[in-house]
Amino acid sequence: MDDVVIRASRPDDMPAVADLRWRWSVDEGGAVPAATPAAYREAMVAFAAANPDTHRCVVAERDGVVLGMAWLALVSRPPTPDHPGRRLTADVQTVYVHPDLRGAGVAGRLVTALLDVTDDLGVERTSVHSSVDGERLYRRLGFGDARLLLQRPPED
Repeated sequence: MDDVVIRASRPDDMPAVADLRWRWSVDEGGAVPAATPAAYREAMVAFAAANPDTHRCVVAERDGVVLGMAWLALVSRPPTPDHPGRRLTADVQTVYVHPDLRGAGVAGRLVTALLDVTDDLGVERTSVHSSVDGERLYRRLGFGDARLLLQRPPED
């Protein structure tokens, strides 16, 4: 899809990003919302404004309409004797593509844009909690199993 542009989000994209997340969670996923769509848009705008250093968002845009998103959460780590400078890890989060663009490689382009950010920042390790549907994409982009990556609470 040559007419789809992948770019860093801007503050004025956040209402559209919120609408995508609403569609994914509520309309497609059946989640029961705890807020109105307008209140949720405000919460997304406030979140992005409050967290520019720790959360990066990229969007997929076609004809001026945001139709995909992906977030990157950055976590600072304490220095170590062998790496006393800035240390970061990252987590790919909230990758969603509108059904009109699915199957055209847009999700891969969104995640690749985030991985470019991690490379530019010198991130040590990037993780993702994948859906079953997304696993092939992430493996193709270089993600693999980490034997001792544990979480609480554990999943099945």
